[in-house]
Amino acid sequence: MNKQVEWLMEWGSTGLLLIGVALTSFNIFPLNLWVCLVANAGWAVMGVVWRKWSLLIVQAVVSAIYIVGIVKHYYY
Repeated sequence: MNKQVEWLMEWGSTGLLLIGVALTSFNIFPLNLWVCLVANAGWAVMGVVWRKWSLLIVQAVVSAIYIVGIVKHYYY
């Protein structure tokens, strides 16, 4: 992966994650789930790129939790 793309992915995911946390703090639901899901998916990709398997596993599990929350919101 190109260093510029890597930098954009890292900082873009960080920015989105901070926005998602702020949305959660202000109880803006379910937008917070979608924003955090995208941010965590970005970080999971970075875990693969950097070969940091602990980062990948944490982000994949957190992303799965957000997916369950989204499904629960729309279908239950």
